[in-house]
Amino acid sequence: MVEAAVAATDGGRSGPADGVVVGLLADPDLPAELAERLAGELPEVLAERLGDQVPWQVQVECERFDLTDEERILAVARESRAREGWDLVVCLTDLPRRSGLRPILAEASLTDRVALASLPALGARRLYRRVRELVVSLVEELDQDCLAPPHGGRERPSARRPRLVASVRRVVTADTGANVRFLLPGVRGQVRLLAGMVRANRPWRLITGLSGSLAAALAAGAFAVVTSDIWRLADSLGPLRLAVATVFSIGAMVAWLVIDHELWERPGGRVARDRARLFNTATVLTVVLGVGCLYVALLVATLAAAWFLVTGELLGQTLQHPVGWPEYLTIAWLASSIATVGGALGSGLESDQSVRAAAYGYRQQERGHRDLTTG
Repeated sequence: MVEAAVAATDGGRSGPADGVVVGLLADPDLPAELAERLAGELPEVLAERLGDQVPWQVQVECERFDLTDEERILAVARESRAREGWDLVVCLTDLPRRSGLRPILAEASLTDRVALASLPALGARRLYRRVRELVVSLVEELDQDCLAPPHGGRERPSARRPRLVASVRRVVTADTGANVRFLLPGVRGQVRLLAGMVRANRPWRLITGLSGSLAAALAAGAFAVVTSDIWRLADSLGPLRLAVATVFSIGAMVAWLVIDHELWERPGGRVARDRARLFNTATVLTVVLGVGCLYVALLVATLAAAWFLVTGELLGQTLQHPVGWPEYLTIAWLASSIATVGGALGSGLESDQSVRAAAYGYRQQERGHRDLTTG
């Protein structure tokens, strides 16, 4: 259990009895990291935004949300609020949430003063700034709109929707545990949700997660760099054919990883098909970006190896014309494509767990890819 508390005092008062205590209940990994950063900044930001003359406290707890139904997650938040004595609770999760096909940015139970924020709906860019703005807006929503006057009937400025996306819709609901939902409508919202899922999967970790593939790729690349036939072949190919070879090699490795390690979600039913389509798209994009990072690393390694091992005199004699950086680059380019195909073959030696951890991300793997779609 990770806990942190930071208070902003005013007029010499301190302690939860004299202030407002906000609990941040965060999933492990990225949400918990963001919550820890927020704990040091939120008290001052909340005091400035809400104009209160009382201290704000922020306490962080790490909680794995094993259930994907928002009512049960909010029930966990209510239990934590009662147990810890918090005034408000905001949950941070990396679970993608949707109402139908519309991404859910956040939802709140105003009567219980608990809220749930879905980080993937924030997209892939400026994540910390967006999380901070969202949490502040949710705190403002909870402290403003509860049925009972908050904290002795203090007058508060009117609540505002999160200032993250111009088209965020605030929807009042009556049929779920959440009274209010913030939705991202349209194609732009779907793209933002997908980008956030890929960002949460951290595609660059695929390089370290596929140690066997990396070793096989480096071996194939080293062999290609010192082979004179590869020099001649690379010199005869133009940029277009080299680019096609790159696309083919990356596509081959992506297909091999997805098929050999059974990363493809098999749906059953309409709702499950929507969920499977979302996860399969995020998986393919994650693996493509991860293999792309691997390709770039191989390109740098093979270029350095070619420059160090192959002298300009020997390369010029073989190619029968003066050589420079362009020739070395084309050799490294072709060698990297060959090495990537070798890495695809080497990925068969990896355990399914290591590949799935690299492709899906820690949180999605732990949940076993349960149904994350609501409504």
